[in-house]
Amino acid sequence: MMQKIIIKFIVKIKLNKKNKILMSKNPESCIGDLIKDINEETPPDTFHNPPKDIISKSSLEQKISLNTILSYQTISTASSSLNYKITKPIILSAFNNQNDTIYLQKMLMEASKETLSQIIKEISGTFSMIIKNKNGNYFCSDLFKVCDENQRIIILKEISMTLCYDCLDEFGTHSIQTLIEYSSTEDEYKIILSCFNDCSKIAKAAVNSNGFYVIQKIINHIPENIRMEFNYLFLKLFYQLSLDIYGISTVKTFIFHTKNEDILNQIGIITYNHFLEIAKNKYGNYLIQCMLEHWGNSKPGIKLKKMCIAYFGELMENHYSKYICDLFIDRANIEEKKIVLAILLKNKHNFNIFNTNKDKGNIPANNNTNTNNNINTNNNNFYIPLSNNAKPFYPKNKKQSNAK
Repeated sequence: MMQKIIIKFIVKIKLNKKNKILMSKNPESCIGDLIKDINEETPPDTFHNPPKDIISKSSLEQKISLNTILSYQTISTASSSLNYKITKPIILSAFNNQNDTIYLQKMLMEASKETLSQIIKEISGTFSMIIKNKNGNYFCSDLFKVCDENQRIIILKEISMTLCYDCLDEFGTHSIQTLIEYSSTEDEYKIILSCFNDCSKIAKAAVNSNGFYVIQKIINHIPENIRMEFNYLFLKLFYQLSLDIYGISTVKTFIFHTKNEDILNQIGIITYNHFLEIAKNKYGNYLIQCMLEHWGNSKPGIKLKKMCIAYFGELMENHYSKYICDLFIDRANIEEKKIVLAILLKNKHNFNIFNTNKDKGNIPANNNTNTNNNINTNNNNFYIPLSNNAKPFYPKNKKQSNAK
């Protein structure tokens, strides 16, 4: 049936062109009637599973491709009359084709506020599905950018029940990050935070290769005074996340964007109570390094330095925590270096810790070695400064790794 409609429409145009007869309707009206006929053939309820006699999935893009149907219109003309030409089945079918999705994205850029509201109304109830679609997530991202705060609130209320799970999706995470980034009012922030109102939801996202980006967006973008309840929930997960490959990034972001004294005190208590466990962990040692650099000579920074000095000998003997020692010595003042030297001498460690020549892996042999020397010269106890001081650890992006 649709083939007959399309063929009839094209033949009509050709005949009019050949005989130079004016069309009874302008091209825009004819196209509108054509799409109306197509929509009547494919109602919204049967869109996802259309009857075989109406249209097959394999021929869907060829028969109702937006690029084909609307090729006679300019972008501005199409966007001005978008409200009656683009309906729910047309929009959803466009996500099966990348070119059609790009066309819709371009139309959004010139759409009026009324048109955007009409689009949101048309596809309401399907946002959770669209943001997880390979092509649809790009459309949603652009829609969130051009919407006003009231329109974003409508969308947020719809997806609030599934947002904490949608952000774990490979495609959904991009749309949700954009939605958080372009949110600008307290009402929007509160709806977003309500999606992560318990520790299990935060933990599930923070240790996920896609979800941890969303947690970082929340911490980076939402003001601290609004997310205080979120902060206290995050503190309960602080130690657990500091030992995870993805969680470590959210913890680092949390420290950098925290100024509240009570929160900082709580971070300090957790860190001091689990200092060695975090410092000796292959991810946690990076957290201690970040704290040393970020806090500097502030009150929590001085307390952390004292912890490092107290456990310096033990930290030096661990494969991961020795990075902390290397950074500490590099940043230490002369008094702190004297204290470290005294600790090393007391524990019979080698002087090579202060050797600035890092190209040499061993201390030159001394033929006049004093056999009565109390310093242990066993190579296993040598501490050699690392070639790359405190090399930071960044979790690898899953997509980038696959691309390489």
